Amino acid sequence: MHELTCPSCSASAQYDLNSYLLMCPTCSATFSFDLESGRKEIFAEHFIIPNAIDSGQVRNLVLQWIKRIHHKPGTVEREYFITDAKGYSIPFWIVSLEAHTSWKGLVKRQKSAAEMLTTGYVTESGVFRRSYRWAVSSRKNICEHWGLTELHEPKEAINIEWDGFPLDSTFSRGRIDPTTGVKTSKESLEGELPAYGVREYFDFKFSNGLPILSVEIDEEEALRRARLHVELYHFKIAKLNVDIPVDIRTELDIAGLQLIHLPFWHIRYLYRPSSALRHFQKTDKKNIIIEGYTGGVLKSELAIIQRDKIWINAALCSAAALILFFLGSIWHPAFLLVAFFFLLIAGASAYIATIRRGSKENETSSFFYERKEQEEHIEKV
Repeated sequence: MHELTCPSCSASAQYDLNSYLLMCPTCSATFSFDLESGRKEIFAEHFIIPNAIDSGQVRNLVLQWIKRIHHKPGTVEREYFITDAKGYSIPFWIVSLEAHTSWKGLVKRQKSAAEMLTTGYVTESGVFRRSYRWAVSSRKNICEHWGLTELHEPKEAINIEWDGFPLDSTFSRGRIDPTTGVKTSKESLEGELPAYGVREYFDFKFSNGLPILSVEIDEEEALRRARLHVELYHFKIAKLNVDIPVDIRTELDIAGLQLIHLPFWHIRYLYRPSSALRHFQKTDKKNIIIEGYTGGVLKSELAIIQRDKIWINAALCSAAALILFFLGSIWHPAFLLVAFFFLLIAGASAYIATIRRGSKENETSSFFYERKEQEEHIEKV
């Protein structure tokens, strides 16, 4: 920590010089500092989206979200326990850009009997363009908070493998009406300003109690990552149109760059069922991310997923098989046939659950190889 005077109000304060931009605690001015020359330069394009919810509202939003997806909403408050709720105002570089993509490739066609000796592919091409306000974290450790690297949920059937996300579409989803517990429809959002539209010039007061995290990466790094994210995104979209890509090119027009602090809440909760399910269900903590502008649920983990249900089914069928085997050995052989049937179901359930877990691990392990190939392709283009 070093003591510096603010170039705007001349107030003295302690600053961490490892940060790329410094924020005055007195007047909220943002400035850069060159350690060698001692030069200070005010950074004007710094904004903040106000945090509009507190910890009590966050807990209520989480319970309403769980009630909406739970088969027994009346038991939610007895079985779900919120263990932690922390809010942060996290800095993101917002890159305004327009991406133009042209693609060309081979598409497999259904051949008739007369075409069996000819090629089974036809050449197709097309173009598309999209505009974004692309958000890139200005923190060095992009994984310091759970789920922030997985906020991009595209409409296309593709896998997302980057940490950036389009601000407008991300901060407009997942809103729950706290009075009805129903997800907010698009029609009811008409006329409401998007998060970008309510931004204010940076001032600590707009965080409303949330810790303000520092800015650690510069504009050049943000632009480089934004280009990579959008190029990868459009590359995957273009590949959906062809079976064999021949040429995919994306040109980016950068319109502007701003720094915006975005409010996030990270919630952790436990599920402890009051029924007999508590003997089979693990009490692992689950995570939820809520944006602090309108309380939309951006990322969440379910207490019970399909693989857990399959394992529970396997355990129950195994227990039933043991009981029936016992009854068959002391009472009537017909129980042995039913026990064998339950044993087959238990084995099949365990096999399916194991296969799904293995496929998930394979997807994770192959991520780095696939991303390397995509980066090499973009460099060649």
